[in-house]
Amino acid sequence: MPRFESEKLQETLIDLLRSNEREKQLRDENAAILAGISAMAGANNKRQVFNSLLSVLRKYIGFENAIVLTREDEASPLQELVSTSPVFQSSIWDVSSTFIRCMNGESIVLFSPSRVEEFKFRESEQLNLCQSALLTGVKVSTGDALLLFMHSEHGQFTPQCRRVLDRFRPLLERAIIDIDYRERLQSLVAARTQELTYSQQRFKDFANTVGDWFWEIDTDLCFTYISAPDLAGHIVDDDSILDMFDEQDEVRQQLLDKLNTQKPFEDVEWQLPESEGGLWISISGTAFFSKQGKLLGYRGTAKNITNRKKRMFELLEARKQAESANKAKSEFLAMMSHEIRTPLNGVLGLMDMLADSGLDNTQQTWLNQMDQSAQLLLTIINDILDLSRIESGNFELYCSRMRIHDCIDLVISQLREQALSKNITLTATIEPSVPEYIEGDKNRIAQIMFNLIGNAIKFTNEGSVTINAKVENGQLRVSVTDTGIGIAQDAQKNLFTPFSQADCSITRRYGGTGLGLAISQHLINKMNGNITLQSELGKGSCFTLHLPYSCCEIEANCEQADSKQTNDRALNILLAEDSHTNQLVAKLMLEKRGHKVSITNNGEEAIAEFENKPAAYDLILMDISMPVLDGLQATQELRSRGHQVPIVALTANAMYSDKVMCEEAGMNDFIAKPIQASELEATLLKYQS
Repeated sequence: MPRFESEKLQETLIDLLRSNEREKQLRDENAAILAGISAMAGANNKRQVFNSLLSVLRKYIGFENAIVLTREDEASPLQELVSTSPVFQSSIWDVSSTFIRCMNGESIVLFSPSRVEEFKFRESEQLNLCQSALLTGVKVSTGDALLLFMHSEHGQFTPQCRRVLDRFRPLLERAIIDIDYRERLQSLVAARTQELTYSQQRFKDFANTVGDWFWEIDTDLCFTYISAPDLAGHIVDDDSILDMFDEQDEVRQQLLDKLNTQKPFEDVEWQLPESEGGLWISISGTAFFSKQGKLLGYRGTAKNITNRKKRMFELLEARKQAESANKAKSEFLAMMSHEIRTPLNGVLGLMDMLADSGLDNTQQTWLNQMDQSAQLLLTIINDILDLSRIESGNFELYCSRMRIHDCIDLVISQLREQALSKNITLTATIEPSVPEYIEGDKNRIAQIMFNLIGNAIKFTNEGSVTINAKVENGQLRVSVTDTGIGIAQDAQKNLFTPFSQADCSITRRYGGTGLGLAISQHLINKMNGNITLQSELGKGSCFTLHLPYSCCEIEANCEQADSKQTNDRALNILLAEDSHTNQLVAKLMLEKRGHKVSITNNGEEAIAEFENKPAAYDLILMDISMPVLDGLQATQELRSRGHQVPIVALTANAMYSDKVMCEEAGMNDFIAKPIQASELEATLLKYQS
């Protein structure tokens, strides 16, 4: 009996110990479950929830990797929701009997997963991590979920592990449901964020092409959004944006070409029919794409630009009127130049004849003053024509090989008498650094020199005017320094303005139009140079011209002899001129130089006279503007009949374009009225030789 009781007592003690161990295990498991629930409650994302679950189960199950698979309906495969290894990321699992048993609540241990249907066709990389497996499933609100534990060695999971899963099922269900909920919440947030980004991009695109009307079309060019279908009284009820343009095929094709480029475009202009007011609409837009770069459609705006088009039309009309007025001004100035030059030619020519008629000193003085006044009038006419051509844009430079020495010498020779009459010393220094020959428009450079040196003499009453030419910093630098009246600082800013002078008072001492410096600056700018001024009132001024230049090579056989060729051979000249005064002037000037002159009144008479005696004439002086047949037509007719007699234009149309027309008509030379004796002699000398 005592023995029996002793054994009974031992069994009771063993049961008590086992009960204590179970209670301790339950307390540990409950503590682990509570800790896991607490950790999951503080998790911020599905990954933290998953890690919290695994940290609890690792104390009871020896696994290396784990994965949660889910599906939304029974017909779909399982997809990876979260895993510990990137090998299983985004993996898809077909569902067979083993997975179905697990998703129905059963926990299963697989000692050789590769033999199970669901694992047969897994990639080798995944199978290497899954030599042993422990599976269980739970139901979630949106479908099924399966929890899979893996080990890379065989036989790592025992029935005890399966029982642990059963005991921890409430925690498993809570964790998987939480993971699934957070995943869906995250997906929803991502979708809403994408929609918000899409909306922001839409309105950003709208803002970039802001207008009166917003539109959006898909890739088939059909409307998906219209902010206001009533566009400036036009109802937009078409499915395709291209259908809005009715029969305006050009606008339709233009818009289609813009859309096909998939680039932002602006201001495709479209006019509504007259029945709807004839308003002008401007369409702008841009393509928009998905995150993956796929074209989704186009969006943009339309604006009512009727007022803008009206203003543009008014500006265009105003521009045409301004251009027409400018053309009329140029034509008027050219006409006035011709009309003034024609009688001026008679005045200067007759004064030239009168100078050799035996006048006494007093009469000669009067005649010189008359000549200076006439020359001043001619200068004013030339300045106004130059300014008109510059302002109208019909002005070009004509560059050739030239010597800067010749330009300065020419101007000094013309102005020396003026300087001597005022007892002013006029000197020029050309330093060795100046090249012998440069490329440039010699006539315009001489014109600039004439304006600068002429002004210096004009505004200097005593002292000197000095010209210095040198090369400095890669530019030709010509300075004109005088000891004249100087220019006040406040007057210098308007000095290069047309028709402006430093002294604009009625009683100013010095005359002039105020065009010389303005024209000079225009010419210098055209040559890519600049002009500077240093001046002090009462002490003089210094104008400095800075011009870029390029040197010209001098051929050995191109050196000109100092001595001029002379030939006294008399010429038989046929003169075609409609003005009786100019006939008289030309005849007197030519006969004074020993030539014989025959006179005709128009081009038709000149042709008839020449063909009557073609061998009798060495030269034809042909006026351009004549009745019946003008000089250009007469020249063309003579050339068409094979006559090669030299023909020299004699005209009051003194523009360069007139000279070009004369050359194109077949003329050999060009003399502008009023006829200058030196120019006439130089021209005749060519044909005397």
